[in-house]
Amino acid sequence: MKNLRWYDKDKYLSAFMTLLQGLSEDIQSKVAVDIMLYVPKVIEKDFSKFIKIVAEHDPRQYQRWYDKNPHLHTAIESIRNMNQSEREKLIGAISDIIIKYTNQDPFKFGK
Repeated sequence: MKNLRWYDKDKYLSAFMTLLQGLSEDIQSKVAVDIMLYVPKVIEKDFSKFIKIVAEHDPRQYQRWYDKNPHLHTAIESIRNMNQSEREKLIGAISDIIIKYTNQDPFKFGK
């Protein structure tokens, strides 16, 4: 059995990440900033403290495709560290953000 990445365990996040990976770096950054602006509305922990912790790490030391863009790294790490309930609250916003920049619904992508 294939070892799934954390976001592949959720079909919506998997579709979002697939679409996001194919976008230009400029659009990825815009999506990431919008996600970071929305995350404090749904997260149940001290988001400013979390951002400080994430910012203290150099994402370039990692090998994942989204670590090459610091904005994207921070946004994706914020999603990764959410609990299931928080992620569910964020799903609608993610869809709206992606549609805003690409006119594509990330949850219909790849179907």
